Amino acid sequence: MRIRRLRGTELVQFVDDLWLPFAREMAAMDDFDTLADSGVRVNVLSYVKDRFSDADIATFVAEDDGLVGYVSVEKRASPPVFARGPRGYIDGLFVRRGRRREGIASALLDRAEAWARRLGCEFVSLDVHADNHVAQSLYRRDDYVTKRHRMTKRL
Repeated sequence: MRIRRLRGTELVQFVDDLWLPFAREMAAMDDFDTLADSGVRVNVLSYVKDRFSDADIATFVAEDDGLVGYVSVEKRASPPVFARGPRGYIDGLFVRRGRRREGIASALLDRAEAWARRLGCEFVSLDVHADNHVAQSLYRRDDYVTKRHRMTKRL
């Protein structure tokens, strides 16, 4: 298995093989993440292309007989009122079902953290579904700690 940057020529494959399956899995966990009824693929492709061209965002893929997982990380500036520098933000982490528990997610996290560190980030953070206990367990093993709870209310 190899971890590397996503290539521009792979954006369609990335969306079909990794991004959409991840989004569907998250929607099954929480209806907050339910995808729109139409135009999703076209909109996701546009979104992914925009992010791909942003120097402050990187997507790394795990490759082994095709794409088996990904992590997307971005550099975010801290407001100047805080005594901290920029932070990395893990925007998405996904490994295909048949390839989980092989250390792929940890390897992807390591690569994202190394990228953020090279860009001068002092911290890395992420959001995880409250009911996604498997992911929470992974993050705790990789030394992530809960700093705050995000709460959401439907209006």
